[in-house]
Amino acid sequence: MRYNLTFILLFFTFLLNAQIKTFSYLGTLILSNNTPISFQLELEEQNGIVNGYSITNINTPDKTKSEISGLYFKSDNSFQLQETQILQTSSEAPLNTFCYINMNLAFKGKFGSKRLEGTFIGNFLDSTQCASGKIILMKKSKIEKKIKKIKKKVAKKYNKKYADTTLIKRTEILKDGDDFTINWESNKVKLYIWDANQEDGDKITLKINGDIILHDFETKNKRKKLKYQLEDGENIIEITATNLGASPPNTSRIELVDSKTKYPIITQLEIGKSAIIKIVK
Repeated sequence: MRYNLTFILLFFTFLLNAQIKTFSYLGTLILSNNTPISFQLELEEQNGIVNGYSITNINTPDKTKSEISGLYFKSDNSFQLQETQILQTSSEAPLNTFCYINMNLAFKGKFGSKRLEGTFIGNFLDSTQCASGKIILMKKSKIEKKIKKIKKKVAKKYNKKYADTTLIKRTEILKDGDDFTINWESNKVKLYIWDANQEDGDKITLKINGDIILHDFETKNKRKKLKYQLEDGENIIEITATNLGASPPNTSRIELVDSKTKYPIITQLEIGKSAIIKIVK
């Protein structure tokens, strides 16, 4: 019974010693001339023996996968690794022109696992040196998490910016006496008015439902923003040219914003003439 127990203990000790550790890191090779090359390491370590593969030039026409072998030193958390052969490549370059790298890497950062950093020397198959530089890698899972977080932040910012405007209608051009009718969803209208061309002193008066909102207002390249609470039924926006400016006719750019739609409008008016926009809700 004692011998059986000893055997079981030895067996489990062997299994623990034979445990395989995996490492997945992503980052950059930085050549001596500061040129960066995307780089990925996928490794397995067992009892100090390391095998795996590297990928260089990720997501490029020269993407290359190479076999890796080497050693892991537990005493200082370091690796000595070398690329031994090309496993797969998208490059059309002859294989004898490929640069095989030898690396000395060590864990850096808090808890000794945040980064994997070190130096490398590259050699052709004839042992002639072809490159040298630094390697900076982070856990692939951490980088993917950061990328996901950035994408989520960008999407949130984009959605917030365009949440109230998902459709842009065709630009309407209104001249003397023209009117344009819009069926409206929300209870308010956001109105922007500006001079989209060279500022030439054009002035307008703008009324909504008979209320003077802008009087003898000179349009500029900077957009003027207005908000107005609409009435049930028909609402009348009237734009009247009060001068001709330096370059007739009097021209203004107007943008009306509903809850989910933009209505771009251009008015081209002679002095004293008006155009009408009817909003029906």
